[in-house]
Amino acid sequence: MACPAISGAYAATISGEVLDEKGEAIPGVYVELSNAGKSAVTNEAGHFTFAELVPGAYELNLSYIGFEPQKRTVTISSTSHDLNIKVTLVEQVTELNEVTVTGKTEGQELQESVASVAVLDTRDFYSKNINTSDVIKQISGVNVRQTGGFGSDAQVNINGMSGKQVKFFLDGIPLSYFGSGFGLNALPVNMMKRIEVYKGVVPVDLGADALGGGINIISRKEYISYLDASYSVGSFNTHKANFNGQWVNTEKQAFLGIASFYNHSDNDYKIDVEIPDTGGNPQPARVRRFHNKFANYLVNLNAGVYNKSYADRLVLSMRYSGLVDDIQHNAIMSQPYGEATYEESTTGVSLEYEKQSILPRTTLKWYGGANFTSGYFQDTTLNAYTWDGQANYRRTDGGEISTSGNLLDLTSKNAVSRLNITFNPWSKGSFTLNILSSWFRRVGEDPVAAGFYGEDYYSNPTELVRNVMGLAYEHVFAKGLTSYTAVKHFAFNAEGYSIQNMEFLPHSQSISNFGFSQSLKYNFTSQILAKASYEYATRLPDEFELFGDFTMVKPNPSLQPEQSHNANAGVQFSSAKLTAELNGFYRLTDNIIWLRTSQFFAQYQNLLKAMVRGVEAEVQYKPFTFLSVKANATYQDIRNRSRREVTGSVDNRYFDARLPNIPYLFGNGEVRFTKENILGGKNSFSAWWSAGYVHDFYLFWAVDGRKDLKNTIPEQFIQNAGVSYSLPENKLSVALESSNIFDRKAYDNFSVQRPGRAFYLTLRTFINTNQNNQ
Repeated sequence: MACPAISGAYAATISGEVLDEKGEAIPGVYVELSNAGKSAVTNEAGHFTFAELVPGAYELNLSYIGFEPQKRTVTISSTSHDLNIKVTLVEQVTELNEVTVTGKTEGQELQESVASVAVLDTRDFYSKNINTSDVIKQISGVNVRQTGGFGSDAQVNINGMSGKQVKFFLDGIPLSYFGSGFGLNALPVNMMKRIEVYKGVVPVDLGADALGGGINIISRKEYISYLDASYSVGSFNTHKANFNGQWVNTEKQAFLGIASFYNHSDNDYKIDVEIPDTGGNPQPARVRRFHNKFANYLVNLNAGVYNKSYADRLVLSMRYSGLVDDIQHNAIMSQPYGEATYEESTTGVSLEYEKQSILPRTTLKWYGGANFTSGYFQDTTLNAYTWDGQANYRRTDGGEISTSGNLLDLTSKNAVSRLNITFNPWSKGSFTLNILSSWFRRVGEDPVAAGFYGEDYYSNPTELVRNVMGLAYEHVFAKGLTSYTAVKHFAFNAEGYSIQNMEFLPHSQSISNFGFSQSLKYNFTSQILAKASYEYATRLPDEFELFGDFTMVKPNPSLQPEQSHNANAGVQFSSAKLTAELNGFYRLTDNIIWLRTSQFFAQYQNLLKAMVRGVEAEVQYKPFTFLSVKANATYQDIRNRSRREVTGSVDNRYFDARLPNIPYLFGNGEVRFTKENILGGKNSFSAWWSAGYVHDFYLFWAVDGRKDLKNTIPEQFIQNAGVSYSLPENKLSVALESSNIFDRKAYDNFSVQRPGRAFYLTLRTFINTNQNNQ
C-alpha cells in the first residue's frame, strides 16, 4: 500500500473510538497508522486521534491483550478532511487443558495496580433494590453503620478509619459538593459503572484530604444510545424509581443524556421501646416508627461531544437534586421527635473537559462547577411526643431539638475546580499533577431564633476556602516492580462563629500542611503480586464540622486538622477459579475529630491520638461457571494513645485501651447461582444468599465498670436472599428480594434500631439501540 505524501498545507484528521462487544470503551489499546509512521494509545473513553494527514488510503492496526487484533483500511478523500470511525474488538478466548485465558477488565487492571484498592463492578446490581451503602459493605475491610432506616446517615469504616476520615467522590469530585441529595446512603447503583475503594493511600488524582481511605464512584460514560428504567416497591412503603437514557449521534460525535431517580420510604418499621403509662412509669412496648419519612431525588441533564480534534470529551451538565427528611429522634434514640423536619434542594451546573495529547505526551482533564443550595429546618412545636406518636404534654417554650426553636432558611453557594495533568516523558514513567480548589459560603435567616436570642445570629456568613494540590510520579521497573511516589499540600481558610451562653463569638483560622506517600507493587508471577504503602496524611475539617448544620450539630470553628501515619501491606492471588487477598494495616492518628453526642446536641471535637492495627482477608471461588462463593473478614484493634492530660482522667488507665463504640470484628459472605440460556432461550436466572456479621462491642470504655452491666451494641448476623429473571439483553428483568430474612434485631449504633425483615420487588427494562448486551 502506498504511503500518502505529507503536506503541511493539508491537515486532515482520523479519529475513532474502540469498544468491546458490550459497547464499552477499551482504554490502553495500541493503535498504529502503519504507513504514516504514527501510533497512539486510546484514553479512558476509548478514543484515539491522528492529525495532520493528507488525502489517501491508510492502514490501521489495533491490538490489545485479551482481544483479537484487527486491521482496518480507511480512506481520506479530498472533499472530506476529517474521518471518524468506531471499532469493536472481539474478546480473545483460548482454552488450554481446561484453563481459559481472557483479557482483563479496566476494574481488574486497577485492582492489580500499585494502589491498595478494591474494585466492584456495579452492573450486576442494576436489577436489584440496593443502595451504594449496601454494596460497599460487602467489600473486605469496609463496615457501614447507619442511624436508622433508608436515607439515614451512613458512617463508613475502612481499616479503622471512619466517618469523615473516609472521603467519597463522584468521578474524582468530592461527593459532599453535590449536596445532601447525593448522599452515599441513598444513591442508586444504576448511575454507576463501578465503585473503587482505596484503603490507606488515596492517589493524587482524587485530590482530597482523605485521612485513611476513599471511595470513588465511576459513572456510566458509554457512547451508545440506550434507555434504562427501573422501579422498585417494598416494605415500609418504600418506592425507588430510576430513569437513565442517552442519545448519541455517532456521525457528529455528540450526545444528550439524562440521569434521574426518586426514592421514598416511610421507614415505619417496628421497634422495641419504653412508653410511660398513666402513672408516668416507663413500660416496654413494640411500636411502629412514626414521623420518619425520607425522600430524595435528582434530575441531571448533560450534553456534549467526544472524539473531536479540540476535545476527547466536552460535557455541559445541569442538575436539580434534593431531599425531604423527617427528624425522628436524637443521636442515641432516647428522645423521639414528632414534627422536626429538614428539606434541601440544590441547583448545579458543571463543565467537564478532557484532551489527550493536548501537548506532546500530555493529557489534560478539567472539571468546574457551581452549586446553589437552599435548606429549610423547622423545629417550632411545643408538643412533646412519646414513641407511640402521641403528644402527651406541651412545653412552654423552645422546640423539640433546640432551646430556642428554629424556623431556619439556609442559603449556601459553593464552587469547585479540579485540574488534572498527566505527563509521560518516557514509556516507563508518568507524572500526575492534580489541583482541587473549592469555595463555600452560607448565610441563614431565622425569625424564631432571633426572637429568643434578641438577634438573628444565623444571618452572619460562614465561609471556607480549601485547596489540595498533589504531585505524583509512577515508574515501572524491570522484573515486575512498580513505584508510586506522591507529595500533597493542604490549605484552608475558615471564617465562622459559635454561640455560647447566648453570646456571638466570631472565629477565623488558616492552616497549611504537607503530606507524603510511597507505594510499591511487585509481581512475583502472573498470578501472585504483593503491595506495600506508607502515607503521612492530613485531613482538614469540613464546613459541617466547623460550622455545624444548625440542626443537630453545633459549630466548632476552632477544630484542628487530623494527621495520621498510615501503612499497608498485602498479597493477592488470582486464577481462573480462585482469587484471594490478605492485607495488614497500621494507623497512628493524632487530633482525631470525633462527633461527641449527648441527649440534646452533637458537636465535632478534637480529642484523641489512636493506634490501629489490623488484618483483612477475602476469598472468591468460582468452581463452576454457574456458581460463585465469596467471603471476607476483618479484625481491627483500635487503641487510645493519649495520656491522661488529654483524656481528662486522673490516671492513665485509658492509655492503650480499645476505643469504644467502634466494631473490631466483622465480615461478609455471599453464594450466587446464575444460569444462562434457561428455558431454551438466552434468558438468565440468578439466585443468591448473603450475610453480614458484626461482633458485639461496648458503647463506652471497656476499662470502666463491670462488664455485665455495660451498654453494648449486640452481635449482628443479618441474612438476605433473592432471585432474579431476565429476558435476552436485559430487555426486561424482575427481581424479588428479602433483607434480614429471619427478622433479627439489627443495630449499627447503640439503641438505634435498624429495620427488620423486608421484601422488595424490582422491575427493570433496558433498551440498547446499538444492540449491545448490558
